Amino acid sequence: MKALHALVFVAACGGSGSNGDSAVDGSTDNVDAKVFMDAPPVVPQSIALSGVAAERSLSGETAVEGVTMAAFASSAETTQLASATTDAAGMYTITVMTTGAPLDGFIKATKSGYLDVYMYPASPFITDSTDASVNMMTATNRDFLSNLASGNQMAGKGLIGLQIRDAAGNPVTGATVSSTPASPAYRYTGSNGLPSGSATSTSADGVAFMFNMPAGPITISATKSGKTFKSHIVLARADKFTTTSITE
Repeated sequence: MKALHALVFVAACGGSGSNGDSAVDGSTDNVDAKVFMDAPPVVPQSIALSGVAAERSLSGETAVEGVTMAAFASSAETTQLASATTDAAGMYTITVMTTGAPLDGFIKATKSGYLDVYMYPASPFITDSTDASVNMMTATNRDFLSNLASGNQMAGKGLIGLQIRDAAGNPVTGATVSSTPASPAYRYTGSNGLPSGSATSTSADGVAFMFNMPAGPITISATKSGKTFKSHIVLARADKFTTTSITE
């Protein structure tokens, strides 16, 4: 049985360029490795973002047809870059022109009867991604989630769902989340796979929730002994659902 919390999130799209320059004497032994690390990524002129829009509840997963999926840059949140509509299987593909630069932005999913969903990657898109699936949520399911997790989600506040992943993209157990501004209720799933009001860290699915977030930019972070995760910023919106992931 699949639970409401079983969200699908965007994975960080990694990759970087390389620099083959040698030292002045013709050797590469003394070349600072940071030169390679700091080299800008090679980004194609266009990237394809694809995935599935699905609604998840206690009774299972259902593909959602007719969802408008639109890509935006965070620097111009009212200017749509490209869009597509999900088919009968909930699938879609958006082709976005990049001008050769990383796309620091998000995908917005809209359909009547559902909350608007804003999906942020853990880091800017720099290549094609087939991991741009989105969890559609009705107001009824939001309220059910809030009740299960004792989140006390209130009108006029934002809700954030996120998954903690390791460097290989696997969910991380035993991680805790935080944010700036802080959430009054950080919640996780329990050992039974359901949202919990008492769990204190992520379970096997790596999923966490931040209830009653103020509208505006939110810096999200995660911690676990022996691991270092990358913080990033998402935008919470009143009465909307924001999803993302946090990675090493």
